[in-house]
Amino acid sequence: MHKTALITGPTSGIGRVTALELARRGYDLILVARNEAKARQLQLEIGNDVSTGFIQCDLSSMASVKHAVEEITANYPQIDLLINNAGLIVQHRQTTAEGIELTFATNHLGPFLLTTGLVGLLKAADSARVVNLASAAHFLAFRYQTAKLANPPHYHDLLIYSRSKLANILFSNEFSERLAPFGITSNAVHPGTVSSSFGGEGDGATSWFMKSFKSFFRTPEQAAAGIIHVATAPELNNVTGRYFANSKPARSSAKAKSRVLARELWEFSEALINDQ
Repeated sequence: MHKTALITGPTSGIGRVTALELARRGYDLILVARNEAKARQLQLEIGNDVSTGFIQCDLSSMASVKHAVEEITANYPQIDLLINNAGLIVQHRQTTAEGIELTFATNHLGPFLLTTGLVGLLKAADSARVVNLASAAHFLAFRYQTAKLANPPHYHDLLIYSRSKLANILFSNEFSERLAPFGITSNAVHPGTVSSSFGGEGDGATSWFMKSFKSFFRTPEQAAAGIIHVATAPELNNVTGRYFANSKPARSSAKAKSRVLARELWEFSEALINDQ
């Protein structure tokens, strides 16, 4: 019997390479994506050796995520591996229809709702793993205040992005603490700065950096290898609550290690979702 892996954002970049490699290793896949045409094309590329299902979901919309959770739980008995890969950075402030800053909604709140909503399926598996894509950008999360994440008073794309990546690590750690008794591991991964279309649109400072130094970045294949390692390596069966870079445990910021901030973020996220 094949193991089942769910991956968000699988239609391009690191996510696409990760999905293809998991399929090659025999995982059945749940592809959670916004673009159905791209997801269907990926399914064709994967072929029929493993099962692939598509779930349409916009992670910035809590209504969309709730619908996706209902669809997944109705159609799958368990999830052995969940990879929170999808993410974005936007040059100018945008707010979702639910009144939440777009970067925070997409990079943290949507994945938080998806992952916590699928806990039952993770518990149903034997030693499930959750892998959360973070970033070394979390070191730049200056003036991080939990209460201001959903509606920041000032907007700078890189700072807002870095705070969302700090939130990814804090969530990963708190999820690890809460789910460890059930044999579920949760780890965060910094894939490296990747040569892809991510962050390269627009004319701001982040876009200029991404375009100017693209030739020095890692390939999606190199980045995906680190994700695959944390997701599947037998020696990491019982390793949880860690932050990885280059397939090895790495140093994270003092804020990222804060148990107080982790619990605070969890409670803040739950309250936001309950308000929707």
